[in-house]
Amino acid sequence: MRRQPRSIHPGSDWTTEVSSAYALAGFLALVFVGFTLLTMGPLVAIDGFFNIRTPPPGWVPVLHVLDRMGQRAVCLPVLGIAVYRVVRETKSWRPIIVVILSVLALNFVVGILKIGLGRGEPGTGDPSFFVGGMAFPSGHTSNMVLVYGLMPYLLTSYGTIHRRTAYILSVAVVALSLLMVGVSLTLNWHWFADLIGGLLIGGMVLSLTSGIDHAIPLDIFARGWRDGLRRIPGVILTSGSRPVPRRRPLQPH
Repeated sequence: MRRQPRSIHPGSDWTTEVSSAYALAGFLALVFVGFTLLTMGPLVAIDGFFNIRTPPPGWVPVLHVLDRMGQRAVCLPVLGIAVYRVVRETKSWRPIIVVILSVLALNFVVGILKIGLGRGEPGTGDPSFFVGGMAFPSGHTSNMVLVYGLMPYLLTSYGTIHRRTAYILSVAVVALSLLMVGVSLTLNWHWFADLIGGLLIGGMVLSLTSGIDHAIPLDIFARGWRDGLRRIPGVILTSGSRPVPRRRPLQPH
């Protein structure tokens, strides 16, 4: 059974979805900054503790396979399955645009941070920052949160899945993200703090994606592309003044 569009409740949907998403993104950004500062000092000892062991030789092939879950060559095609489903259901290109912009934003943010912070890799034995490395934050864990997290987001915001299925998918994203932390630590690909930093950045970009997507009305380009592009910045930055209907409510079972 297909779900019916949710009725518009002035102000409530917008402030709930958009303001909450912006607030969470801001909180994660602050946590990331504080965590990074701690990583430059007290947390160095923790990084050393988690990166002093080498994995048993028999584990390495399996760990390499699991590690590929965080590579874009693997996670993006998996996400493509969810995108294909919602595009067919909605007959809209919007989910594709949301995914492309979100993934590009993540790669831009992670790339800038890696270059700017320049942390050395575990293989060098030097966890210092600003030494020309590219370890912090981890791109693999940020991919796990954002790319796989976009699947339940798109399916609940645009698709027609049950509430229980959405919950299971969300739990799976958390479990896979934590698994990636364990895999990277065991293989000594990253310092412990790199992996946590990646989770925070992935969560921040995912929250911003949700907030911005819900802030922009579905009919933003109804009066043409130029008018739509002109309105987007104001719509994104305006808080609570314009109610925006959610896509579709979840089925309860």
